[in-house]
Amino acid sequence: MKKSLIGIFLLVSVTVFAQKNYIDSVEIAIKNLSTEEQVRQVLAIPHDKVLGNTVKSEKLFSTALEHARLIQNKELEADVCTELALIYAYLGDYGKRLTHDLRAIVIYESIGNHSKAGNTYGNLGYSMRLRDLNKAKYYMKKGIELLEKEENEILLNPIYDNYGILLQSSGNLDSAILFFNKALELKIKQKDSIGIPFALGHLSGVYLEKKDFIKSKAYLDQAYNIRKKRNDIYGIAECLVLYGDYYFAQKNYLEAITWMEACYKMALENNYIHMAQYAAEHLSLCFENTKSPQKAIDYLRIHQSLKDSLLNESTNKTIAELEIQFETEKNEKQIAEQKIEIAKKELESKTKTNTLILISAILLIVVLSGFFIYKQQKQKQQQLLEENRLKDQLALVKIQNEIHEERLRISRDLHDNIGSQLTFIISSVDNMKYLFKTTDEKLNNKLRDISSFTKTTITQLRDTIWALNQEQITFGDLTGRLQNYITTARSAQEQITFEFENTIKSNYLLNTIQGVNCHRIVQESINNSIKYSAASRIKLILMETSKSIVVSIEDDGIGFDLNHIQTGNGLLNMKNRAKKINASLNIESKPDTGTKITLIIPKDTLNVV
Repeated sequence: MKKSLIGIFLLVSVTVFAQKNYIDSVEIAIKNLSTEEQVRQVLAIPHDKVLGNTVKSEKLFSTALEHARLIQNKELEADVCTELALIYAYLGDYGKRLTHDLRAIVIYESIGNHSKAGNTYGNLGYSMRLRDLNKAKYYMKKGIELLEKEENEILLNPIYDNYGILLQSSGNLDSAILFFNKALELKIKQKDSIGIPFALGHLSGVYLEKKDFIKSKAYLDQAYNIRKKRNDIYGIAECLVLYGDYYFAQKNYLEAITWMEACYKMALENNYIHMAQYAAEHLSLCFENTKSPQKAIDYLRIHQSLKDSLLNESTNKTIAELEIQFETEKNEKQIAEQKIEIAKKELESKTKTNTLILISAILLIVVLSGFFIYKQQKQKQQQLLEENRLKDQLALVKIQNEIHEERLRISRDLHDNIGSQLTFIISSVDNMKYLFKTTDEKLNNKLRDISSFTKTTITQLRDTIWALNQEQITFGDLTGRLQNYITTARSAQEQITFEFENTIKSNYLLNTIQGVNCHRIVQESINNSIKYSAASRIKLILMETSKSIVVSIEDDGIGFDLNHIQTGNGLLNMKNRAKKINASLNIESKPDTGTKITLIIPKDTLNVV
């Protein structure tokens, strides 16, 4: 194990220093080129060289970005942004990754290069799969739409494949199969011998997840045969581990052990540490299930050792990059010290320089003082803004309290003055009927109508007072009042059967206007049914759909012809009330079939408690 770790460290160290020399050589070679040609040469650096020394590459590409902006070449600027985004992804700075990718997309779209914009969307989406799967799918779909519109099959090939992986990760297996097949068709059409077995392997994996073992193995066999013909060492090792997964999923642990051991051996021979770690972990599980505890423990230890070696590999790479950076800074420091020494010698022979230094120092003090004063003024301004905001909030609270107090005063006045006066009118009418005991039918009817109208007015007054006393009305409160109204109507109209049905589960909030108008519409509808329909059954139904609250009042009365009836004040009032609360009112009626009035209140006009 120690020899293995030393080998890994040497491999990483040699690779990093090789990348460093390559990047440095490019930086030196392009110094005498034109600004545009410098940018193009930087963009031509292979990806493995860029990612081999991300710290140095980030500086080089940042300079290239400045040059591209200086010459105002938008496409070159976007190309450099795309490469920088990849570098920042490897550096773990996903904020800068997102910034540069989105900047590149904006430029590509502005210059009409939709193929590059689509490809950048796709790369951005796939890079986000482990952090935000929904956003990853969103960006990849935008990329696919652009590339499909441009009919760019070369770039669609890998994006279809990667989008399938995202869909499989989110559990959309059928959709994943669809995109894996799309990718496979393009790879076959383009004779992409490297990509074809990857797509077949993806299809095998998704069918294995669906427990369709026949199709899974068929695709896996195809991928394995292609990779053996090409002598693709990494691909063969990947197929070996996929066969192990295939038999492991069917709990055929002995067969799984055969394939996993073959994969483990090949992975170690070729330094595929991640793959060897995965194989060792599953071999441990297989031996545990076949009652071989010692072998299970042995492979578990190997798995942990390989995991540690990966960590050491990552650490060694970081150390190597820091050493490179340190050596670079050390050389730069030595150069700076030499320049300072030369400058000192020159200063000894030039007295004017002292004056310049003094002036520079004074200017620096002035600038720093100005900055300090500016910062203080800005803080004071921010403090004043905050104080004004608090004052505005306090004033708003005060106004709201005053409005609430005024509401209470008005409701008390309505209850104490108008309510008591209406009650007095009812009492006076009843006394007149008792005192005079007239046989005049018209007079009796008139007195009865006055009494009924006054009682209705009191009921409406109480509803108004109830609404005034509340800034918001819950749907539960409204439902309770409607139920009480049905109960009152049932006791007053014994010849009519009243039904009440409520299937609304959420408790919505209505403002005062919504609550009063909704209540009035239901009252008016039920009163009309009682007075004019000769109904034997009246039903009030409260229910909800995905987008609205529905209040329905049905009766089995005589009905009427909507085309031959003059609309009265009652129906007009109900329609106007519905309009005030942005609701719709539907009236359905035919002679001898009853009447149905439906109030539809959109949910987006309500809040939920």
